[in-house]
Amino acid sequence: MYTEFYNLKEKPFNLTPSPRFLYLGETHKEALSLLTYGVMERKGFVLLTGEVGTGKTTIVQALLKNLDSSIKCVYLSNPTLSAKDFLFYVASGLGLKTQFSSKGPLLVQFEDFLRRLFQHQKNVLLIVDEAQRLSFRLLEEIRLLSNIQTADRKLINIFLVGQPELNEKLSQPICRPLLQRISIRYHIKPLDLEGTQEYIETRLKVAGAENGYKIFPNHVIKAVHQYSEGYPRMINILADNVLLLGYSKGEKKITPAMVKECYQDICLDSVLSRKRQQPQQASSSPLRSYWKWALALFFVIIFTATFMSRRGQNFFWRLAGSIPIISQAPFKELSKEQPLVIKRKIDVVSTNPREKRSTSAFQTEEKQADTIDLIRPEKPKEIESSLRVEDRESWKSVIVKEGDTLSKLAAAVYGRADEDNLKLIHKHNPEIKDINRIEVGQKIIFPPPYSTD
Repeated sequence: MYTEFYNLKEKPFNLTPSPRFLYLGETHKEALSLLTYGVMERKGFVLLTGEVGTGKTTIVQALLKNLDSSIKCVYLSNPTLSAKDFLFYVASGLGLKTQFSSKGPLLVQFEDFLRRLFQHQKNVLLIVDEAQRLSFRLLEEIRLLSNIQTADRKLINIFLVGQPELNEKLSQPICRPLLQRISIRYHIKPLDLEGTQEYIETRLKVAGAENGYKIFPNHVIKAVHQYSEGYPRMINILADNVLLLGYSKGEKKITPAMVKECYQDICLDSVLSRKRQQPQQASSSPLRSYWKWALALFFVIIFTATFMSRRGQNFFWRLAGSIPIISQAPFKELSKEQPLVIKRKIDVVSTNPREKRSTSAFQTEEKQADTIDLIRPEKPKEIESSLRVEDRESWKSVIVKEGDTLSKLAAAVYGRADEDNLKLIHKHNPEIKDINRIEVGQKIIFPPPYSTD
């Protein structure tokens, strides 16, 4: 369509690979040299990777074109086969036309066939393109196929060509035996600015342009390199659309603005931006999920450690025991001035030897915590008057001596020193400001425990 307008014999930027338009930059020349070396020296496994559109297939086609008749090659461009179909395809491509019903007889005949080719100085090459699509099972079959060898020579060379995802697949533990057998590996990089200029000028010259720089000036080539990022396939797409746009506008000289317009029209910006963002998203989302799980695990460990400790268990049991269960009995009328008081029913332990109680007040409180009443708070005088006479007679008084503590004296009088007894002693001895500090010579009254029911 635009070939006559630009005085071209054919379209210079077709996507279909053609040997006549072959351009090898520095990175492509190095990759081709390594592949040729791998074939001639029977290096076994060779790995060639590169991003989409970097020219991997072009390099493979250039390699096949340069091979001599002593090399028998099988080129597999669609590796989505079963293991059995894969072996049949390779054997058939090398000239072994016999049909087999199972894999065992096929492998026997295939090994004999490779040995005969080796005796006739024939070199066998298997090239698997788009190798990132190979299944792990088929990768293992390929590795086992490479075991066919003599004492010092490989009977088959295997080239794996694919995108960078192939490196990720081969780095899996299941592929470790195969990864260790790869003797040569190379990754194709995009073209730099100079390589992009040579690439465009070479294609224009092959297409019949006498002065390619007049169609694509240097500043236009710089714009093409910027938007295509140096990928040959992207260069072809962008340059072809730019020539078509120039033809539609009647402009024989391309401008950077036209390159930008075509770039936006074919949506290369969205494609390339997604390619840049995907690795970042893939690396950040697992990190966020790991932090969530780590934080949850941290709280579980802290809770478990706290509950399993003795102090933690006491805290939780006290917390559970402190929740009152209010009976359904009718409430007594309370005045607005008096606050509501929850009183527990507990057994009173008397110090009078005539009264025998088997359960301590503290233990009884835990066992009978489900029975409570709602009452008004009683005045101290009312509590004092409610004590029996025999309880008053059993009150004791002790003079504090050197080394005595209130807890020690309470344990001697009551047989134990708990919180209730200490509160009772403090109540009837108002001169004690601090129950943890008592003075030598001080007189302390020890009333018996009493009940308010």
